[in-house]
Formats: sequence, C-alpha cells, structure tokens
Amino acid sequence: MKFSVSKDEFLKALVITDSIINPRTPLSILLNVYLEVHNDGQIILQSYNGDHGVKVESNAEVESGGKISLLSKKLLEIIRNIPGDRVSLEQKEGELEIVIHPEGKKSPIFRLHGVSADTYPTFKEFHWDSYMKINQGTLRELITSTEFAVSNDQSQIAFTGTFITESTEGVLSFVTTDGKRLAVISKVIEEKEGTVTTDIIVPQKIMKTISDSLSQGEVLFSVHNGQAYFKIDNIYVFTNLVEGKFPNYRDVIPAQSASTLTVDASALASCIQHVAIMSDNESGRVKLEVEDKQLVISGATVQGNSSDFVEIEEITDSTEVASVAVNHKSLSDFLRNIQGKKVLISINSSGSPILLRPAGESDYEYITMPMKNS
Repeated sequence: MKFSVSKDEFLKALVITDSIINPRTPLSILLNVYLEVHNDGQIILQSYNGDHGVKVESNAEVESGGKISLLSKKLLEIIRNIPGDRVSLEQKEGELEIVIHPEGKKSPIFRLHGVSADTYPTFKEFHWDSYMKINQGTLRELITSTEFAVSNDQSQIAFTGTFITESTEGVLSFVTTDGKRLAVISKVIEEKEGTVTTDIIVPQKIMKTISDSLSQGEVLFSVHNGQAYFKIDNIYVFTNLVEGKFPNYRDVIPAQSASTLTVDASALASCIQHVAIMSDNESGRVKLEVEDKQLVISGATVQGNSSDFVEIEEITDSTEVASVAVNHKSLSDFLRNIQGKKVLISINSSGSPILLRPAGESDYEYITMPMKNS
C-alpha cells in the first residue's frame, strides 16, 4: 500500500471515525480504525464500537492499494502533527507497519504498527431501497434543538436518545426528554422513497457524530432490522437502536394555558444569566413573576439574592399569572436555540408544566417542569 492524501481531508475523516470509539472497550481491536486503499484512488476509513459504526469514503493519489487496521487515536495524533498540506503513507508488502511522513519530505517520519485488517469486525451493509431525504441544515436544526434535553441516566434507558417519528405524512419529529423537561421539533422532509420505519430511539452519542458530520446538501435516513442508517455525502453511519418505550410526548404538552407572555428571547436569556449568579448552586432555582408589564426573574441563596427583569411585549388569555419557580439552566438551554426571536411562555399555575415556543412558529415546543415555589 502506498498513497498520498490531503492532510485536512484525511484528518476530517479520522476525527469522524474516531468519535465513536470507546476507549474503555474490552476488545482491543475496537480501539483501531480500518483503512482500505483501492488502486482507483478511493480510500475507506471505518470504525465500530459494538453498537455504532462509521464509514468515510475519500480520494487519494494511490500508487498501490492495500488494507490495515491501526490504533485510531495514535494515527489521529500523528496526522494532526504532520507539517504541510499533504501526507504520504506506505505499508511495505508482508509487513504490518505503516510509514507516515509529509509528502515530498523525509522528516518527520513515523512508523506505526498495525494489525491485519482481516481481524476487524465486518462492517454493516447499507440498504437504500427505502429512505427519507432530509436537508442537512434541517437535520442540524432538529438535532441542536433537542439534544440538550437528553438524559444521561442509564436507569431510564428510553430517555438516553432521540425519539424519531413521522408525526404526520412527510413531517419528521425529533423528541427528547430527561423526565423533567421535553423538547420537540418537527420539520418537513425533502423526499420519501418506500416505507421507512420510525418511532425509534437513536442513541445520543451517535447523534453527535451525525451532527459533526453535517455540511451542506442532503442526508438519506433509513431503518432496517432494528438499526438506523444515515448517508451524509461520503459519510455512512449506522447504529443499533435504544431499547425501551418512549412516553407519549403529546400527553405532556398543555392543550391550553391560563396566560401566555411574549418576551424577547435574548433579553430573557441575559436576565437569567445575571440572576443565576445568585441562585442556589444545587437546585439552580429561580423565580419568575409578573409585575405590571415586566417579567421579573429573581434568585436567592444564603449569601444574598439577585433580580432582573425583561419587558413583556404582550399578555394573552389574561388571567392573573402565578409566580413560578424553575431551574435556570432548563430555561437557558432552550433560549440558546432561539436567540434573536420572541418567545411565548405559557403558564397555567405554579405547579403545572411551563410551555415555551418561538413566537410565530408552531414546529418547536419545549416543556419544563416547575420547582416548588417557596
């Protein structure tokens, strides 16, 4: 095997394949990346962690093809530190070692031992007889608008991923919850071919890999035999699904509210940031109260207290608005995704779920549970 390749392109591919590798795996082979080089100029990088797999196809100037399995993080570190724009890699016939150096230069030179590529786990085949096509920008919005509400609690396994459902024909919804808050966003897909099974839960770790792989263009999404598949240009991702039953999220969203306030999302986020300094570190509790035409946010600890306010631009369903306590991070996480917009805050009582939505948009809703108002 002998080839040269753009350092930036090769590094990007390595970062993506390395992203799913579990450093605590008991199987040493799964710490490796699989490298296959074809005489026609195609190179393939693959990684697998037992649950998820990534394949990246790229191009290089190839003198001779071959394949080898190399320690992923060490290869990544070497390529990051190679000077210049292009990298040369060579494996001599019959040897399990690859020599790496800048193209056209003899130093620095690295010799990295590998293992036979034949020992690497067989990669899953991709099937695209049925799929949904999604704009990459749309998929990025679906992920970033919901990823913050995923749970890390393995005892609630169904909450540790993103629930994907075709909520209505041609509309894909992403839903996440940690039991105390819930985010749901729905977007129209570009195209649908055949039947694609939805109502699935995709692990959060692989959602981050997908998000980091997005640029421009479209993504193909499909589900086969209990696995989800994504094709992002030259990047292929597959993953086992999270087992468990996701709750009926529509039951959580209030059908109506006693009062709805309209405020500027950026101004509210700034107020919360100020008040959070003097909120309780453990609970993160802040209080929201309506005073005249202002939404007052306050926090208190044994060391002192703080308050700030944002002007209310509109109040609908005008009944007396109850004060409500909430975790400040729960609000900030949502507001971060709608900077520059107006936010609608719907409140029924101090003990009821709070509904937040971007003004003028019906496809993004966020629920957060209140805290004890004392």
